[in-house]
Amino acid sequence: MTTWVVDSGPLIFLAKLNRLELLKKSANVLVIPPTVLQEIQGHHDQACKAIIQASYSWLKVLSPKSNLILTALDPGEAEVIALAYEIQADYVVLDDLQARRVARQLNLDSVGTLGLLLAARLRGEIPSLKTEITRLQNVGFWANKKVIEAVLKTAGEIP
Repeated sequence: MTTWVVDSGPLIFLAKLNRLELLKKSANVLVIPPTVLQEIQGHHDQACKAIIQASYSWLKVLSPKSNLILTALDPGEAEVIALAYEIQADYVVLDDLQARRVARQLNLDSVGTLGLLLAARLRGEIPSLKTEITRLQNVGFWANKKVIEAVLKTAGEIP
């Protein structure tokens, strides 16, 4: 059984693409800490409503018991990492580079929105990663151009 702890950014971006099911298919148990749910509840768009709805069914809200001091990160990212560390999650789902570095220092495997979309593309669940990345960028997602090129190359969408 695989358990993933998810930050608000990947949740929101996947919801804006109507692709939350990709996350749901990726792990047996998906968990968010209360701070992430609070961040999402601060928005009132359809994407955030979909995430809140998911929190009533397949997206579990769980508070970390430990108190890792991760002051270099925002509260949601810090709580995601603390919870993932505590429950020995298989993956922590984060887009922020600094948060991913901290996760790596704690020996936590991480994946971000692009990695989730790439995996879905490789499994044949989405027809075009390039199209999904363009859609992501249209809703405010930013990633380094070289990272995007590397992901598209891995997907076989550019030479």
